[in-house]
Amino acid sequence: MKSLAAVAVAAATLAALATGQEAVAAPTAPTGSAGPVITCGTPGAPGTLLTRACVEVTGNQVRFYGIAATTNSGWQPQQVGFTVSGTVVGGAPIAPINPTVLVQAGTTSVGSIVTTAPCGSTVNGSFSVNQWGWPPSTATVSAVVSC
Repeated sequence: MKSLAAVAVAAATLAALATGQEAVAAPTAPTGSAGPVITCGTPGAPGTLLTRACVEVTGNQVRFYGIAATTNSGWQPQQVGFTVSGTVVGGAPIAPINPTVLVQAGTTSVGSIVTTAPCGSTVNGSFSVNQWGWPPSTATVSAVVSC
């Protein structure tokens, strides 16, 4: 019974990650200012983990990160290497990060690169598995900083 529940949770997680929604807006804060807007790109190539690159924009502050979801119900927690990178089109390069994260069954948020970007600019992010012996799976995202 426990494994059926795990399969149901994993299936729901993958379905949520695979939806075509490109942006999800957070509710408006009581002060009237808009909350963060999160944009996640399409999933990377299917593999051991399903990857998705995301960008969170609040005003002119941008946060690049990734989401990794396990693809099988028998997943055992393990350390996995990733690469998270981001760019502001026309801006100075941003150094990528290479976190190693303990991935549990389900969905895991990975990394955080925070920068500022001019209003109206475009930002691009990428998120990939960087684990020796695993097939590559890179996901990308693009968003406009609307301020």
